[in-house]
Amino acid sequence: MTLRRINTFLTSITMVAAASLFGLAGSAQAQQAAPAAGCSSIGGGKYNCNVWKTASTWWCTTTEVTDSCDGVPAGTLRAGTNYFYCQIWGHNFSSGPYYNHWWALTDDDSGNSRVWLPVVWISGGVNDGKIPGLPEC
Repeated sequence: MTLRRINTFLTSITMVAAASLFGLAGSAQAQQAAPAAGCSSIGGGKYNCNVWKTASTWWCTTTEVTDSCDGVPAGTLRAGTNYFYCQIWGHNFSSGPYYNHWWALTDDDSGNSRVWLPVVWISGGVNDGKIPGLPEC
C-alpha cells in the first residue's frame, strides 16, 4: 500500500510540474504572437507601424487632406512593419466591420511616394479613432 501511495504522489508531482511548464510556455508564445499596438518613432519624421493586411494605397490631389482622394488606388503596401509620416482626418473608409476617417501618409511597396493608407489596416487602432503613436499631419 505504501508503494502505491508513493507512486501516486510522484505521478501527481510530475503532472503538476508538466502543467506549470506548459502553462508558462503557452503564455510566452501568446505574448510573442500579439502584434505591437500603435506606432513608434524611428527618427527622421518616420514612424514604424504594423500593417496587418496587404492593402491598396490611394492618391490624393493634395497631401494635406484625404477628402480629395480620387478613388483610384495608387499601389500596394504589404502586410508587416512599414513606415508612415503622419495621419489626418478625411473621408470615411470601411471594409467589413472596420471603418475609419483617419488616413496615414506613407511610401508604398509599388514605388509611389506620399500616398495614403486607410488606418483600418494598421494594428492598434479602433473604429473611427487615431492610431496611437502616429502624429497628426
